[in-house]
Amino acid sequence: MGLLVSPFIRRKYFASAFLFACSSIIFSTWITYIPRIAEHLSITEGRIGKAIFFASIGSFVMIPLAKKLVDRFGAGKCSYYALLIHSLVLFGPFLANTYPALCGALFIFGLSGSFFSIALNSLTALVERQDGVLVMSGSHGFWSVGGVIGASTGGWVAAALDRPLIHVATVACTLICLQTWLSREYFFRKGETTPSGKSAGKRHAMASLFTIALIGLIMMVSEGAIADWGALYLTKIIQIPAAWMGMGYAAFSLSMMIGRFMGDKLSHRFGSWPLLSGSVALSLCGFALVLIIHPAVSLLGFFVVGFGFSVIVPEIFRLASKLENIDASTGVAYISATTNIGFMVGPVLLGFIAESRSLHTSFAALTAFVSIALFLSLWKTLFRSSEVCR
Repeated sequence: MGLLVSPFIRRKYFASAFLFACSSIIFSTWITYIPRIAEHLSITEGRIGKAIFFASIGSFVMIPLAKKLVDRFGAGKCSYYALLIHSLVLFGPFLANTYPALCGALFIFGLSGSFFSIALNSLTALVERQDGVLVMSGSHGFWSVGGVIGASTGGWVAAALDRPLIHVATVACTLICLQTWLSREYFFRKGETTPSGKSAGKRHAMASLFTIALIGLIMMVSEGAIADWGALYLTKIIQIPAAWMGMGYAAFSLSMMIGRFMGDKLSHRFGSWPLLSGSVALSLCGFALVLIIHPAVSLLGFFVVGFGFSVIVPEIFRLASKLENIDASTGVAYISATTNIGFMVGPVLLGFIAESRSLHTSFAALTAFVSIALFLSLWKTLFRSSEVCR
């Protein structure tokens, strides 16, 4: 494991990887306050889910523009400026005093989040290709580090401080200052385009990219649902104390962090597709534990699900960036877009199911949904010899 962590001891790799932690801290700050915002605006679970859907729309709208910006200005510059924008946009949902204002704020939050996601993943793929290092899985591990920090402290800070805007301002200023100091390590990184191949080869590569993206979409639907509804699930269904409401996502993020720092080595040993299949199967076992209505067992379930999910996103980004006849930035943008959409759509689906049935039923539906990803990954594991990679 020390071999995997060692690249991040160097400032040049830590700087870009820490962008993932910044993104996660921003997101976990938002999700910590979802129950309070819903209570403040007197809206139901279904309506908060619909509001979150506006973030999905914003994310989708930003897809083509984000790729153009990355290609035009470079992944390094776009990553830094996307962080600045996303940090400031975080204030929006907290300043909303009406339901329409919340929907508008989340739409803008989706725009900036999509830009940030595409930029930083493009940057990481660029670092791997230009420097010949394995940092994709470890960099995503820093997302989990941010989740642990944000989710484990967010609930306590929110309860003790009771000043959401001060909390948000502190988070935004801290992250901006840190990245301003670190940005010179990646600011001028810019990639090159890959010449297109024959149409037949490109069609085959696009088919592979579609399968990779579909698996990512399904898994990120589940991850987004856990992120946005995990706190409500634990407080309403499992009935744990309010001060512990963020611990489900914290346990989930902690196990993801551990798994992702092991991911590069595991991928090298077993191969991407077998590793993905085993990881999805493990996540299904975790969901079974989450559904058991017992505090300790449910928290253990979140931990197991996180460990199962840990390597999935890094591996699909790596696969997408190495497909022949497709520009690496196009593959990364495609996966960034679909996973980001899935991350935003998941809470909406859970909201509809929770309003018509219950939160417990909605988490049971996620378990069935993840089974589709298991089928796809097993199918690709069996036929991975046809994968076209460079």
